[in-house]
Amino acid sequence: MNKCLLVLLAGFLLFQSCKNNPNPKELIDEIKSREVFENNETISFSDTTQLSFERIAIKDKEVLAELKSFYSQNGYNTRWLYEKKPTPLFYGYMKVLEKSENYGLNPETYRHKALKYLVDSLYSKTIDFTELEQADREITASFLLLTKHLGSGRVSKLSHGQHIWKPTKRNRNDVEILLKLEDTDDLVTVVDALHPSHLLYKRMSEKYAELRADTQPDSIIKVAFENPKLFVDGYKHSAVEAMRHNLKQKGYEVTPLVSTNVVDTVLLNALKKFQETKDITPDGVPGKTTLYHLNMTKAQKVELLKLNMERMRWLNNDLGDDYLIVNIPDFKLFVYHKDSMIHQMNVVVGREYTATPVFVDSIRHVEFRPTWTVPQSIIHNEMIPQMVSENDAEKYQKRGYTIYENGEKVDPNSVDWTNPEIRKRKFRFVEAPSARNSLGLVKFILTNDMSIYLHDTPSTRLFSREERAFSHGCVRVEQPAELAYLLLKNQDEWTREKVDQAMQSGPNQNRITLKNRYLISLLYITAWVDENNQLIIKNDIYGFDQQQLKELKVYE
Repeated sequence: MNKCLLVLLAGFLLFQSCKNNPNPKELIDEIKSREVFENNETISFSDTTQLSFERIAIKDKEVLAELKSFYSQNGYNTRWLYEKKPTPLFYGYMKVLEKSENYGLNPETYRHKALKYLVDSLYSKTIDFTELEQADREITASFLLLTKHLGSGRVSKLSHGQHIWKPTKRNRNDVEILLKLEDTDDLVTVVDALHPSHLLYKRMSEKYAELRADTQPDSIIKVAFENPKLFVDGYKHSAVEAMRHNLKQKGYEVTPLVSTNVVDTVLLNALKKFQETKDITPDGVPGKTTLYHLNMTKAQKVELLKLNMERMRWLNNDLGDDYLIVNIPDFKLFVYHKDSMIHQMNVVVGREYTATPVFVDSIRHVEFRPTWTVPQSIIHNEMIPQMVSENDAEKYQKRGYTIYENGEKVDPNSVDWTNPEIRKRKFRFVEAPSARNSLGLVKFILTNDMSIYLHDTPSTRLFSREERAFSHGCVRVEQPAELAYLLLKNQDEWTREKVDQAMQSGPNQNRITLKNRYLISLLYITAWVDENNQLIIKNDIYGFDQQQLKELKVYE
């Protein structure tokens, strides 16, 4: 099974293939092990010029390169069309495109109707072999565009502003798969194996189809309050009636005690119950997060599911036997072994303006009792201004920091920190190991060039907050000792006691190299379906949803 990505979120993710279907990875591996398919009914191209390939309707440079590669390796023979009739593979591909709607894809992106009409017209008259060759190219281009989208998604611009979203590279050779497909292969099953093959993706697809098939009119009314804190028993406002209506639409008992536009205990209790289902503190206050969920329409849910299925395709890669998932909008970390979640914990991620990047990396080292070398941006934007405003050059020295410049230790009293030219100088602030160190007593070192890693923290109170976006971009973990143990337990007799000893009284900067390969995916999933078939929606804390939905509009 493709151990792809996104196995997210506690309690709701049993990341496994549907047992009634073929194992996707084994199916694709079996196809790749074959010889290139040959059939004596194929037709050899009379025109193999560059121009003949550039005439295709789909304009995609990557697809064009793969198209030429395919036919070169295929001996410039047709693959989908024979002299007297289309191949069974062609009819299978038409079924694939019809089914693609269930995954939020548009069949017309891949020219479904045009290809069907083209082939029907071709065989309804005396065969024009030039037209047949071109039609075969068009079908192949369509197939290669679809498989590209399944392997790496459709949206090219993932990052926006200061928010970083690094795409993963497609590691699958779709040309090789097409070369080795046989006429008897069930192409629907083969293409299903090219999707992210995990239960979460399937659940999302099923919920997406369910919502699209629901023809009941959506009567949600947008509710807004200028001052939500006034929403108490006896408060009268025209929007109260709309809120009562929305809660009723969502299945809550809201029969008014006095009037529909007056807040009462029945309405407050219904609102609190609704908040509980969204992991919001049940305080009965219709704040921004509460109203975001209360105002959510069926159409918005459909769009969010479509977008998040797309995000899964961006990360359609093999994560190995042991891996970690951080879902940034859910503020959670999950540890997996062979697709079974073995642990989860809360995390703190970056603030909106110092957002945690979305990317895939690997954990290579665990370091106990680390020092912290402060990034230059924090030194110049936060620490030096604080020293100046408080007129205390020794502020950070008192907290255990040592200051260096050009490799030499610096007396902070010898520097004029108020000098406007100070930004041109490169200081190094290094915090000594201790329980008060900003990284806590252990950090988990990744391989990226963005200085992003996971670490302990002395600020444990933040883990009890609903929304936990407070860091400068790195990920703070709630249970650092447990995470260290899970990563190290299979090497050198690392027990929980040994981990505790390393953190509390072991040597400083004790770096342990992991023998096992642990991939970690820092993901951004705002909508999914849990094991109870409940749609879960989280806040778009970095504003990716609207930007990426706009990008997807091109394909509608």
